[in-house]
Amino acid sequence: MPNRHILGVPLSDEAPSAGRVIVTYGRSLMALAIARSLHEHGVEVIGCDDVNMTVLSFSRHVMDNFTHTAFEKDEEQALADFEEAVRRYAPEDDRPYVLMPAFRDARLFAKYRERFEPAIRVAAPDLASIEMISPKDHFARFLKETGLPGPATRILEPGTFRNGLPANVATDFPLIAKPTDGVGGRGVKKIRDRAALDTYLKAAGPERPILLQELVEGEDYCVSIIADHGDLAGIVVYRNLAQFPHEAGAGAVRETVDDTPFRASARALLKATGWNGVGEIDFRWNGDPSTPPKMIEMNPRYWAGLYHSMSSGVDFPWLAFQLAAGRALPAADPHAVLQGHRTRTPGAWILSAAEDLAASDPDLERAAEAWAQSRGHASRKEILSAAHQLLESASAAAKGAHVFKEFRKRLEEQKDLPSELDFDDDPAVGLGILFVVSSLLKHRELPPEFRYSAPQATDKAHSGRAGRPATSRRYDAGGRPIIGVTKPDEGDWMAYHAMRFAIWLAGGKAIAITSKAPHDPHSVDGLLFGGGSDVFPNRYGGAPKTGHRYDLARDDMEASWAQAALEHDIPVLGVCRGMQMLNVLEGGTLYPDLSHHEENYPTSFLRRIFYRKTVFLTPDGWLARLSGHEQLEVNSIHTQAVKDLGAGFKVNGAEANGLIQAIEHETRSFCVGVQFHPEFLLHRAFARRIFKSLVAAARARRLGFAKGTAGNKSQLAAE
Repeated sequence: MPNRHILGVPLSDEAPSAGRVIVTYGRSLMALAIARSLHEHGVEVIGCDDVNMTVLSFSRHVMDNFTHTAFEKDEEQALADFEEAVRRYAPEDDRPYVLMPAFRDARLFAKYRERFEPAIRVAAPDLASIEMISPKDHFARFLKETGLPGPATRILEPGTFRNGLPANVATDFPLIAKPTDGVGGRGVKKIRDRAALDTYLKAAGPERPILLQELVEGEDYCVSIIADHGDLAGIVVYRNLAQFPHEAGAGAVRETVDDTPFRASARALLKATGWNGVGEIDFRWNGDPSTPPKMIEMNPRYWAGLYHSMSSGVDFPWLAFQLAAGRALPAADPHAVLQGHRTRTPGAWILSAAEDLAASDPDLERAAEAWAQSRGHASRKEILSAAHQLLESASAAAKGAHVFKEFRKRLEEQKDLPSELDFDDDPAVGLGILFVVSSLLKHRELPPEFRYSAPQATDKAHSGRAGRPATSRRYDAGGRPIIGVTKPDEGDWMAYHAMRFAIWLAGGKAIAITSKAPHDPHSVDGLLFGGGSDVFPNRYGGAPKTGHRYDLARDDMEASWAQAALEHDIPVLGVCRGMQMLNVLEGGTLYPDLSHHEENYPTSFLRRIFYRKTVFLTPDGWLARLSGHEQLEVNSIHTQAVKDLGAGFKVNGAEANGLIQAIEHETRSFCVGVQFHPEFLLHRAFARRIFKSLVAAARARRLGFAKGTAGNKSQLAAE
């Protein structure tokens, strides 16, 4: 087999590694955690999914990716796709080769194990073991047969509850109702009386069993395990300090606890099933040492809290890889588990804090209907829509600062906890925005996760009247400030929509400014000079490159806007080319070629997005105050850079070689620039604060504080 190259990275059978693995469900954070673990152990990782632009498709821990037919659409074709991929990626030597299902497909690959082994080893428990405990009605029967501790459970078979619970069936309330195949807490509901149960059953549909379980007092505990042919080989127990939805949902903030109360029952279950692989057992317990914890259900696969379990001290994917490869597992070290360790789940922890606040603040009772809609958004994974709906309802109900102050306080308490998206060394952590961009490119609309309602307005510029302040008249004074983003007349979709999303997250509203649609100073509250093609060298005394195309119309448009910003004191942020243009318009110069500044600099656009370099910040400069750091790790997409500073500008950050990465104007109220692209770094707080500072300056100017708050850049940086 010839060597393959993926984005310039050799996928070579000539360079031995610890093995090769195919990881499924590449869109998930579980898959990202698996890939990171195995790559760090020297395993070559191949990712896959039935969609493109997944998290794994951009991760530096993954060497290649492929797409397959969706199992839900054509199971046989999907299996055939995997068989072909297994042949294509097979190592030519005897290194371990493993197929690692990352989610619910574990059951399917266990079912069809013989189609893949021995060509590739399937890292999933045996199907016979899985069917003993999954789906949930099987688990209820298993507990009853083995005598293991669990809640009393009634199984309603399909067709027996079309019109609610039969009148001759007695049951105690309150109870827990759940479908047999729900994940992440979906469909689980606390039922307080018979009428509520009838409503739940009618809505559930008659085609699948429903479980009615005794309500076990206490807290939920998640017991993550790996077993070697029935013998416990690793265990981490954690509880959810917060979850969303609040009554019965997935963990939002997690904490590791002592596994002693759960170990004996877990061992017995694993022995009885002959378990071989990973799994997660849900317990419920009141904390009384004299009362054994009760098992609620078991997931025969990786779990949503995988990152938490791994960061607590047990590397489950690596152990699973070794188990599938036929290697002996190291002895479990109970002292390796970090009791008290906490993590948060991106997105869910924010909604959990919001719902907790809504439930506890009497001022929000009037917002109950709006909050119900918010939860509906979240159940469809429209996380930002849910948060937006909550804040809108809170504003309408409370009309006071205390609600938002309390909400912010609750977020501050958890904001420093680690999560799956806190790794600077992996470009995948910034892919939330790239998923948005790919949707915009392909479908010309935001994906459901990022849709939000906003006042409707066209991009047609408003012409101002003589003597009237040059402020945006699109919305009332309390609305979102309008940020004009300069871009070329055609193209540049990725960067523009990334900017647009970043500005929206910061509280603003972006409109495009081009040479064909230049607008006027009365149509915006702030400006963002975006990236793009090289600045025409004649503007700074340089020599144009032979055969190079320059956007002269854009240069002229931005020069006009820079003059307008000076006259009307409009806040300005320059990004990459935008910073260079600001510098040139004030008489500065540029380096037209950076090849002599850095060796081994990436040549492709995609690699430059994920390339990282260190920027050392000027003490007490705008960017240092804003970020709270002395240095930052940033991306690097530019091929030119600032050489001599323009009038009034000072350096805010530079590389070790002296190349300028951030500037600040000394006399204007807000005129700053960065050479890197913060719109592709939104997983980092400092990048979000850059856009927040621009929007804050624009809002202050709109409210008439251009010479007060807007002029105080240290205050804006702190917001």
